[in-house]
Amino acid sequence: MTLTVKMICAFILVLALAAGAHAGEALRKMTVGQAGVNPGAGLFTIAVNQGFYKKHGLDVEIIKTNTTAAVQAMLAGKMQMATGAGAAAFVTATLEGAPPFVLVASWVNVFPYKIMAHKGINKIEDLKGKTGHVGAPFGTIPDTALRFALNRLKIDAEKDVKLVQHSNADPASILAAMEKGEVQFGILAPPFDLIAEKRGYQMLLALPGLGIPWQQNGELVRASYLKSDRDNILRFLKATAEASKFYFDQKDKTVEIMKEYLGRPADETEYAYNQYKRWVDRVHRPQVETIKTTLEAIKKNTPKAASANAASFVDTSLVDQLIKEGYYK
Repeated sequence: MTLTVKMICAFILVLALAAGAHAGEALRKMTVGQAGVNPGAGLFTIAVNQGFYKKHGLDVEIIKTNTTAAVQAMLAGKMQMATGAGAAAFVTATLEGAPPFVLVASWVNVFPYKIMAHKGINKIEDLKGKTGHVGAPFGTIPDTALRFALNRLKIDAEKDVKLVQHSNADPASILAAMEKGEVQFGILAPPFDLIAEKRGYQMLLALPGLGIPWQQNGELVRASYLKSDRDNILRFLKATAEASKFYFDQKDKTVEIMKEYLGRPADETEYAYNQYKRWVDRVHRPQVETIKTTLEAIKKNTPKAASANAASFVDTSLVDQLIKEGYYK
């Protein structure tokens, strides 16, 4: 009897090992562009660290990029998804005639920035006649966020202030320009606002407090890929949902992972985590209202945005399925 039990156990072990090997061979490959390095874009790094992609049968290659480059790579078939991305570049490309893109999940749905300014600039109206730095190329999300916020607060971003850019996404360039006196204000996401405060600058405005819906960090795919490879996307979103739960439930481990991802010391990373935790949605259901804001923001340079249907850029069905399956508890 003992021998039989041992044989059965050995047989089960062999089957388990064979199944594991088969599962390893059966991993589905995805190439995914990771747009932007900030705490709101970092769920993918938790998923990698904790093995969530492999758990859901995926072999995911993450490529650091920006949204403009991601659009081109996805159109060329070299990339299947953008994660941690904002919708503006994808919506613009679609309206300009590219095969359509669709937003399938989103977890940061506000502008996660703060306007930092020299001391003595105490209210938004004081920015008139001043020079500000967006720390990124014109047309990217930091630039859009600053212009949109200023215009919402009755400051004409074209006439009342002068804005300067940087050739790459580089928040440190804002601090350098402020220290040299070349600019008097800039838009910064945590933890760079904390660094600015340590250097004697002050927060003038936290953009999330304006209540402006904005699609900042989430997942975008081509509509054709959603149709042909829906299950791959669903697997990816399951991994992201698990990473999100980890983010909320395991602060210390998350800060340790994010510290390496952001390349910042522990105190700054923890500060950024605490800030973003207030802004990140637990349920990643994409919101049509955020795309309406995107269309409003881009309509000056993309006239078709004025009459576009925001709902056509959003597919909630995958997240709705995951909600039913209990992934966002």
